[in-house]
Amino acid sequence: MGYGVALVSVWRELLVWTDGTVYRWWTGHLSPKTRRRLYTAYGVDNPATAARCVAHRREELQRAHTPSESIAGQMS
Repeated sequence: MGYGVALVSVWRELLVWTDGTVYRWWTGHLSPKTRRRLYTAYGVDNPATAARCVAHRREELQRAHTPSESIAGQMS
């Protein structure tokens, strides 16, 4: 039994999911009032825009979470 949701792990702290209507992911921000996570959503009718926004968020996360020296050495 499923929930009708597909998930894709894109990067550390970036999980994109869809219910077939919208793509959603965490913006990296918390609500100042409730301290709950704030999410963004893009309709599945515009996957190119959603993909650009996901790529932008991944770039933000990559800059924030640089690999350790030992991992960076193995990547080159």
